[in-house]
Amino acid sequence: MPSVAWIAGPDPVVVPAQEGSGQSYKAGDLVKWSSGQIVVATAGAIDGIARRDASGTQGTTCEMELINLDSVYVSQYKASATAQTLVGVVLDYTFTAGGHTLDESGASTDVIGVALDPRDAVTTSGGRLYVQFMTASGLRA
Repeated sequence: MPSVAWIAGPDPVVVPAQEGSGQSYKAGDLVKWSSGQIVVATAGAIDGIARRDASGTQGTTCEMELINLDSVYVSQYKASATAQTLVGVVLDYTFTAGGHTLDESGASTDVIGVALDPRDAVTTSGGRLYVQFMTASGLRA
């Protein structure tokens, strides 16, 4: 399962980009711009979703799906049980190449939970959540 995937909203916009130095992100991982190239989003801004695995070679042509604040995405919750109380809560991503997961650590304010994924039963450990990204200030546009 990709770390993050578009579910609903305006059609995703995919842009060409160049891979940053020494990257190991996987298709579906969150990425950001850095010096005109894309790198795995380990902290700070989140600009998009990688469309394919990094090659590890700087300057390699790649594609990024831009994050749209009006779209809904699906991501896996940490290895804990999902609960209805996650809906309406600000959630953060734990950044690991090939396995970004959601938690509510408060380290950042990346997304807000909008629904539990109906493909997983409530209380599923590592279940999926529908989320919407927030602006850098944490406010919805």
